[in-house]
Amino acid sequence: MKILFILLLWMAGVTEYAYGALVLPELQDDSLSVDITTHELPEVTVSVRRGAQENRISSLPVEEIGRHYLLQHNGGNFVQTLSSLPGIASMDIGAGLSKPVIRGMAFNRVAVVDRGIVQQNQQWGADHGLEVDQYDVDKVRVYKGPMSLYHGSDAMGGVIEILPPHVPENDMFWGDATLIGKSNNDLLGMSVMASRKRGRWFLRARTTVQQYADYRIPADSLTYLTWQMPLYGRRLKNTAGREYNFSLSARYAAEKVESGLHLSAVSTKNGFFPGAHGIPSLGRLEPDGDLRNVELPFATSDHLKLVSHSAWQTGEAARLLVDLGFQRNNRFEMAQFHTHYGNQTPPVNNRDKELQFLLHTYTANMRRVTGEGERWMRTAGISGEYQHNRVGGYSFLLPGFDRLSAGAYWLHSVRLNDRFLLTGGIRYDVGRLSVQGYYDALLADYLQTQGYPQEQATFYAQRAATLRRDFGDFSGGIGFTYTPDDRHTLKMNAGRSFRYPGANELASNGVHHGAFRHESGNNGLNPERGVQLDLEYRFAAAGLRLVLNPFVSHFSNYIYLEPTGEWSLLPHAGQIYAYRQSGALMAGGEVTAAYVFDGHWRLASDLSYVYNRNLTDHYPLPFSPPATIASEVAYTGEGGGALAHYTLRLDHRWVMAQHRIAKNEEQTSGTSLWGLSAHLQWRMGGRRVITDIQVDNLFDVAFLNHLSFYRRLNAPEPGRNLQLILKVPF
Repeated sequence: MKILFILLLWMAGVTEYAYGALVLPELQDDSLSVDITTHELPEVTVSVRRGAQENRISSLPVEEIGRHYLLQHNGGNFVQTLSSLPGIASMDIGAGLSKPVIRGMAFNRVAVVDRGIVQQNQQWGADHGLEVDQYDVDKVRVYKGPMSLYHGSDAMGGVIEILPPHVPENDMFWGDATLIGKSNNDLLGMSVMASRKRGRWFLRARTTVQQYADYRIPADSLTYLTWQMPLYGRRLKNTAGREYNFSLSARYAAEKVESGLHLSAVSTKNGFFPGAHGIPSLGRLEPDGDLRNVELPFATSDHLKLVSHSAWQTGEAARLLVDLGFQRNNRFEMAQFHTHYGNQTPPVNNRDKELQFLLHTYTANMRRVTGEGERWMRTAGISGEYQHNRVGGYSFLLPGFDRLSAGAYWLHSVRLNDRFLLTGGIRYDVGRLSVQGYYDALLADYLQTQGYPQEQATFYAQRAATLRRDFGDFSGGIGFTYTPDDRHTLKMNAGRSFRYPGANELASNGVHHGAFRHESGNNGLNPERGVQLDLEYRFAAAGLRLVLNPFVSHFSNYIYLEPTGEWSLLPHAGQIYAYRQSGALMAGGEVTAAYVFDGHWRLASDLSYVYNRNLTDHYPLPFSPPATIASEVAYTGEGGGALAHYTLRLDHRWVMAQHRIAKNEEQTSGTSLWGLSAHLQWRMGGRRVITDIQVDNLFDVAFLNHLSFYRRLNAPEPGRNLQLILKVPF
């Protein structure tokens, strides 16, 4: 690896090896949300040192934001809040749930890392949201690009890293109470946090409760499969829901030992529009007098997570870090019992439980870092994860499975001088996936009564074959950060990434109501492999900030869903969609420009664009986000009297039409959306009170989100929404 470093050094024309300081990318404001500015001191927790180290060894484009940004750009959920960043999009499930999309990659290609542990839920489904309490996030770092080197499989598209909370050095007690209200779906919510720092101990607890009604859309009806469905009161019926969250953190910090424990529980329940499970009768669309009740069909999800982080100082510039995690994700999809076969009888218990997915995940990561703060820094680590997933319900889509994976990696960075930093590393992973077979005797009997031969009925009734697949692959990367002066920064990262196929891609076989199709796995799929190049150029001077992030990626065997043209033998299922593999090309990037003048005004605009192509049939890949241009003008000033500080912002988002679509996808028209917001800080009785007012979709425009769960129903996204957040620190 040192030979590669020397070669890159020679190519870069660097001849001096003097020790120098590393210039990090510009970070966003991360001010504390409590009124303790007279006592705030530099952070001393291990999370700060670890975050700085990980930022140093990464030559990928990184966006880091804190609570100040998260509050002022608060969306319907954590992912929608992040979608205000260039290159990030949200795949929405109604008004309450979303999953992240980074440069067109989603599902198991984007990893969410919470305090060192990759969160594992049923993220393979288009109708499965991300179970994270956005009010419990103080700081988040988004990596746009391949992260398999750091986190193994499922991180080839990027990583969303949730960092631990800010800990002051002096002893104190503080917290905040936040009230949330939103007009579009009549959301009411509250989030309360309390923290205590005493000596070497830090404790923090937060609870969040939100409940919302059916959301409004700017349409009186929608048309799906030639059926025109009325929308009474312009509400999408049965899209109400609720969310209950709780978290508890404890941390101990001594001179050479630091240890932390984090417990979180996220519980959600959200209804599905009746048309999401087949075309409903007109009677099911009529108002029932209660906009907040959740009827069938609906989904519930409970995610319990326990994370432990420990660090030991083993030398003057060496540390040993260990992360341990346990997760339990339990998801129910409930729908009124409906038989697909004439001979099927309802279950004795839980007759409306259509599908259940129960996933247990055990994670262990260990790494040793040497040379921190020195010219040569090295990290060696090992990681392991075990997943145990079981299924239930009167329907079938995905079999139970067990997945075991482990990896070892080595990272190296060398600071050549005060301008040039080289990074590189290599990782090897092994994995085993064991799938439980499933034979559907009811389907076999049904097909025989329909006149199919016994041999054919038996073949189709074997919904999932017993399967065991072993995988092994490596990833690696090399790059540099070059900072010729205080104004310019150039990054380059070239790497090889991989991803193991998931159980759904290998063994699913059934009607996926969340995607409106019959999905069929392919047990012969091989791991995805890609070669990816990412560049970043930053310029900052005299109030001007410019960022360019181009990228290009080539995959030799990208996995995607393709319509087969074969009609499913399952009743009411339609065409079969099967998982296939082919070469794929992705390219695009982001451009961001911002200018601050007069000490008050700020103008900013960013462009996000993704181009991709299936190299076998030359169609675009599915779920490709359209090009987007987001702009804003903001004014920040100091008030008088009770008003201490304020920021007023006008923003505009131009979402271009998406005509580059995969097979069987529908083209989506573009749209133009305006928004207004006001962030106000008040002095009341010696305390600071924060008021955040935001109006989204100001002109109540009817538009379709190409990535939305309800796009196939031609259902517009939520209309005008007035959001009010009142935050009282104490």
